[in-house]
Amino acid sequence: MTIRYMIDGKPALNSNHLEWEHIQYIKWSKVAPQESYVESMPYYLITVNSTPEPIKAVSRYEGRDNERVARVGETALFIPGNLEYFRLEEVEASFSCIMLSPSLVHQVATQADLTFVGHGELINKISLYDSKLFQLSLWLEDEINNNGARGKLYVESLSNLMALHLLEMNKTSPHKQLYVSRKLSEQQLARAIEYMNVHFDQDISLEELAKMVNLSQTHLIRMFKQTTGLSPYQYFLHLRIDKAKTLIKSREFTVGEIAVILGFTDQSHLNRHFKRITGLSPREYMST
Repeated sequence: MTIRYMIDGKPALNSNHLEWEHIQYIKWSKVAPQESYVESMPYYLITVNSTPEPIKAVSRYEGRDNERVARVGETALFIPGNLEYFRLEEVEASFSCIMLSPSLVHQVATQADLTFVGHGELINKISLYDSKLFQLSLWLEDEINNNGARGKLYVESLSNLMALHLLEMNKTSPHKQLYVSRKLSEQQLARAIEYMNVHFDQDISLEELAKMVNLSQTHLIRMFKQTTGLSPYQYFLHLRIDKAKTLIKSREFTVGEIAVILGFTDQSHLNRHFKRITGLSPREYMST
């Protein structure tokens, strides 16, 4: 998903080169005070403010100006077609923009068994301190900094979680649950694990995995974690590390060769995840 910039200047960070399908992340640093008209924004826009000092911002939507003083860590959500103009005043601003496609939000709403006709049912939300949105934005930024090393399964999971959280923020009843918490059947779990084992060296997608067990992507994420205690991405990573342990102990391959065999982007990528999960580097593990 590629978005035309609305802001004068060059982004400090951008996900464009990773060609994510339903989500885009752009980070701006020290943007000069400016104003801009927005041409029929076609996506959900989430902003996360990282400006150290309070910054005055004006957003025009629903026919009126909304003025606020944004502080560090504050988030805002704008619905497609619902932001007409914005103005940043007085100080240089630093912030992140996350864009979600309406098709993903509608898909997640359907998978979560929500009655969802369109984004016209949802509302803009500004001046939020939302820890989930903030954490998801940090994970996306980290993935860009690592050049997409975790792959499609990871990013698709984050995208679905962000879309689901957006819907949870806008649900009309505080008591309405968006999903039923239940576990995978033994057969579903076996199929998912078998698929991971067969394709351990590939950049598998959440969509492919969900098709194998005949579930929506949203339900798969929830039910897989309920069953195993891990997300599909975390389980897949642990599976790869278990295979790395076997290959290391065989002493038939170098650590660099093992990284290639298991589908890691490079040796440092394997080293980082191996130590995080086992507490040892591959070379330290070899000597145990």
